[in-house]
Amino acid sequence: MSAKVSNEQLEMVRRWASYGVDLNGIQKKLAAECGVHLTYMEVRFLLLDHGIEIARPQEKPAPEPVEEPVKQAAPAAPAEAAPQQTGPTAAVKPVVTLDDLQLPGTLLSGKCSFPSGTNGSWQIDQMGRFGWTELNGTPTPVELQAFEFELRQILSRM
Repeated sequence: MSAKVSNEQLEMVRRWASYGVDLNGIQKKLAAECGVHLTYMEVRFLLLDHGIEIARPQEKPAPEPVEEPVKQAAPAAPAEAAPQQTGPTAAVKPVVTLDDLQLPGTLLSGKCSFPSGTNGSWQIDQMGRFGWTELNGTPTPVELQAFEFELRQILSRM
């Protein structure tokens, strides 16, 4: 697998990873810029084999104007959802709610509004599988991480 990537291309992969480009992005950049077509798993193994770690982007969360949309969406949220932001995802504050009546066939269900304007319904079925329904738009990876943090906070209080 490593034979498909030259040393020069490997340095490009190191640079992309240092900028915080995720596995999918590295896979696409290798194909577009280098003409090297690897599967997602091959890219993952390439990073592991060469000790390359993807850096967490520090500058992305700060410049996003997420405070204003959250303040507009906050009145619709339950009172206990607001003081939960203490972790690394405090810059992105999705509003996560739990349904009073769970959907048929689900263990838990609820709704989420992201600062980017994306919103939808989430559910956890009786086998413990998570899924989205009625999701309009695509939340950013940072927003999804913040959603996971919020959901864990809600579930830890149950």
